[in-house]
Amino acid sequence: MVEEIVRQHVGRTPLVRAHQLEKELGISKIYLKLEGNNPSGHRSDRLAYLIIRDALTRNKKIISMSAYGNLGYSLSDLSKYFDVQCKFFVPSKKRLKKLELLDFDHVDIIECGTSYADCVQTSREMAEKNGWYDANPGFANSVMNMYAFSYIAKELHRQSSEQIDTVFCQVFNGSSISGLHLGFKQLWVNEDTGALPKLWAVGTTNGNAIIESFKQNRREILKLDPKQITKTKYSRHMVNGDCSNGQDALNALHDTYGKAVGVTDEELISQGKRFKKLEKIRFSLRNAYPIAAFITAAEKGDISPGNHIIILDDGMMDLDIRVIDKDDLPVSYKEFLNKLDDWLVEFSDPRGEMKEAVENAFQHGYVICAFERETLVGIVILSRTRFETFFPKYHLSYIATKKDVKGKGTATQLLQKAIEITQGDLSLHVETTNPRAIRLYEKMGFRKEYFRMLYKGPVE
Repeated sequence: MVEEIVRQHVGRTPLVRAHQLEKELGISKIYLKLEGNNPSGHRSDRLAYLIIRDALTRNKKIISMSAYGNLGYSLSDLSKYFDVQCKFFVPSKKRLKKLELLDFDHVDIIECGTSYADCVQTSREMAEKNGWYDANPGFANSVMNMYAFSYIAKELHRQSSEQIDTVFCQVFNGSSISGLHLGFKQLWVNEDTGALPKLWAVGTTNGNAIIESFKQNRREILKLDPKQITKTKYSRHMVNGDCSNGQDALNALHDTYGKAVGVTDEELISQGKRFKKLEKIRFSLRNAYPIAAFITAAEKGDISPGNHIIILDDGMMDLDIRVIDKDDLPVSYKEFLNKLDDWLVEFSDPRGEMKEAVENAFQHGYVICAFERETLVGIVILSRTRFETFFPKYHLSYIATKKDVKGKGTATQLLQKAIEITQGDLSLHVETTNPRAIRLYEKMGFRKEYFRMLYKGPVE
């Protein structure tokens, strides 16, 4: 039961339209994949969850790893739901940032050696000696990281109503790009997509083997001299002279006709701050490389009109709007219907009619839900009509929001999502006694075409 709850929260992150950025750049369409909406606020939750699952499959209840970056924080956060202990090996506790995120009873921080390499070696030796699960970088970890990103590709395919043209992604050791390539390639093999999107690997100019290899037009990955690497406040988590998945990533870039581009600290800061003024997205500047690269490329004329996706490793928004299946309901089906009925207030329908529309939407249309910090706050029911051209394919049967979120723009964003996924092939009915709703619909582009008349006379 616990695993199912965690599974519902890891991944399935929102894909949101960057309307203000589109206006700024004169390019449509731009979408943001917000990985910060994972439980611990970072994309690394995907890999952490797979590591925990793999450990439990092997009957190991202790995970050993040299604590590095966000994966350590993700493991410490998710492992508490599975009664799994973590042993993290570090050169010095004083050098750990966000130490409070590792302060759990099930997490032990062990100081050893003087370098990260020393910690990896000690962690591996202790894992082998004690029968712990070894989560340190290596072949098995790299493969799982690739699979974690392959799931993102499949989510993007499911969330996008059109062919994806480009995907911009932050790159460190290459698992992000190679994993995305794996996922899209599987979709292509299964004939679920007609073409692979161009993958853009984005990182620092201060030293990354993938970016440097692509820059030199090499087909084989380079190994950088440490003297070529410069660590700064923003780039220290991005520099990598010996990328473990570098060759796979380089192959993926060539296979998709993609690119690898470096971003300077100055570009990162200026373009990141510029983006923050445009969109209501929370993210750290140190993870703004894909945004900076996309803006720069667009203004150079390197981005054509199409369907573009930017993955933000820790980008998040308080309001998460997504299409859900019946199996993904955050509450029981009965409670879901009760909430819809309650939020519609005087504009509700008899339970039988409402249930019929909801069932139609789950089977043939779309059910869209809005979540505010994982709490359900809004619902849209898009039923499928029986027509292809005579009448719009989809009908907005219901739109309702929780009473205490009125005035926050939740209904507007829900309606915007409905228009996007139906590509505007959408109709709705609205009570003439509901002027507030009529104003919203007209603002969003709906127009009154005719009066709907219902027969209320006698039947012979």
